[in-house]
Amino acid sequence: MVQGYLDDRNADNPEPSGNRSRSYSHGFWNGRDDLAHSPRASGSALLQLGEKAIDDDIAESRAPC
Repeated sequence: MVQGYLDDRNADNPEPSGNRSRSYSHGFWNGRDDLAHSPRASGSALLQLGEKAIDDDIAESRAPC
């Protein structure tokens, strides 16, 4: 999540694709929001979305191959 946020601090970086984790993408969009000075949702909603991204990444990592 932090790496996604840091990567977005460069406005020239492309949007994340399917090869990035949900956590990375969430961080990226938070960084994009900060660059635009316009959050896409309330703080509590973003917190819930971040927790869901982490939970989804964990569940995916535990799924059988």
